[in-house]
Amino acid sequence: MWKSIEEYVFDHAYHTPDKKALITRTREVTYRELVQEVKGCVAFLQAKGVSKGSVVVVKTSQTIEHIVLYLAIHMAGGVMASLERTISNEGIVNAAASVGASVIISDDPAVTELYQSVFIDSREISGLFSVRKCDGSASDDLENEDGEDSAESLDYVCENGDSMKDSAGKLQLGWTFPKAEDPGEILFTTGTTGKSKGVEMSHGALFALAENLTYGVSCPTDFVLVIPGPLNHANAIRNLTCALVNGGACYLLNGMMNLQNFFEALEYPCDKISCVLPPAYIRMIFMLSQDKIGEYADRIDYIMSSTSPIPEADKERLCRLLPNSRLYNSYGSSESGMICMYDYNANPGLKNCIGRETKNSEVLIVDEEGKEIASSPDHTGLIACKSATNMIGYVNEPEMTEQHLRNGIFYTNDIGYKDENGFIYILGRKGDVINVGGMKVAPSEVEEAAIAYDGVEDCICVAVDDGITEKALKLLVVMREGQTLNKKEIRQFLADRLEAYKVPPRYEQVGQIRRTYNGKLDRKAYA
Repeated sequence: MWKSIEEYVFDHAYHTPDKKALITRTREVTYRELVQEVKGCVAFLQAKGVSKGSVVVVKTSQTIEHIVLYLAIHMAGGVMASLERTISNEGIVNAAASVGASVIISDDPAVTELYQSVFIDSREISGLFSVRKCDGSASDDLENEDGEDSAESLDYVCENGDSMKDSAGKLQLGWTFPKAEDPGEILFTTGTTGKSKGVEMSHGALFALAENLTYGVSCPTDFVLVIPGPLNHANAIRNLTCALVNGGACYLLNGMMNLQNFFEALEYPCDKISCVLPPAYIRMIFMLSQDKIGEYADRIDYIMSSTSPIPEADKERLCRLLPNSRLYNSYGSSESGMICMYDYNANPGLKNCIGRETKNSEVLIVDEEGKEIASSPDHTGLIACKSATNMIGYVNEPEMTEQHLRNGIFYTNDIGYKDENGFIYILGRKGDVINVGGMKVAPSEVEEAAIAYDGVEDCICVAVDDGITEKALKLLVVMREGQTLNKKEIRQFLADRLEAYKVPPRYEQVGQIRRTYNGKLDRKAYA
């Protein structure tokens, strides 16, 4: 039976109230406390005018308060549109206008001068939790000493006095949970291959995504999941909601620049711990701490990666360091969520593999016209997805929605194929392919080979103008500290592994490679 993510959270608050739900370096809350804070936040939002269908724009923060706000907006009937935490006021206004937001939550009242909407100062939200924590209401029991429902604990949501339990013992709170068809969330794409778009997801899709992850990782019911990635990105928020559905605890970190905090999180007192680590974060761990993650081999249950393929060299290194851990590389998008999953520790050596389809998703390989084809390594096509996890559409972009979402199928620009065992492989993105003298090169393939060269910490393959072939390949390389790029050696290294036309003739050592806030290579920056 379908239930919203919020109903699962409230169920846990009743059945396992003292289990940890959210953790940071400075604070922890149980499911009971989480529900109390959500109830208070719902009342606050409703008093500010948030109601069914209200689009609420919020700057993301890696905090417990942000997750409370996420759940409370849904419970108030609103749609949460999450923005990058470093976004400018102008960016907030542009995003709000693009999705028709009626409410903005920010720490700068100046945005009201640029966009007419209900403004909520985010400091009021933080203050709300501080007040509740100080007066003790956040820790009130759901029942009083006599086993009856506590009026004080229900004063925000149960004005009619409805019991928290029906005759069957099911949690009842006197309010309406989101319905499957209701819109619940807008995520903005990173815009690495075009302008950023608002992707609207229904509550039904949000649960289907949590279910995909639940089945994909055989999700336990008692676990701690470390999430350092930004919560306005699909990979982080999807894994978080999966943990909440299953009654797990989420340990929130503010990125990976402080690796001491990350390794401190791995030592959190529990039997096993898991992590959500995009490939860029895995590379950062190797760059800044070498093989230290191997010291936690007996503690790490699984690592979930997404956003981009993991270089084969990094896969092999993780498998060596964590031989008994489940190591997943999942594939998906903001528009369709996680639809494939690959445990490369259990099935090593499948280069460019993104695994098999997950529970609620069917992957198709199609031609340029969208017709399904029988694919193979020599007969590739574009990846499409028929799934309960697909978006409602791009907000206020009907033509673009029609271009990518037709008859319940989402059509990507990713090039791939499916083998006879049902494993799916991705070779690159259609828009990224570089035409070199009539030959098509996926830059990711060059980068994949280059990252295996000793001393290379990061790289990107870009197109540059060439008087002979119009476009030529250039490899920008970040070397390990104290090492210098030997252009002749790396060129020979690549020539031993790639077809001749895929070997870049030009090389440059740089201090860093530009990436988006969620770790993807920022190819637009080099266009």
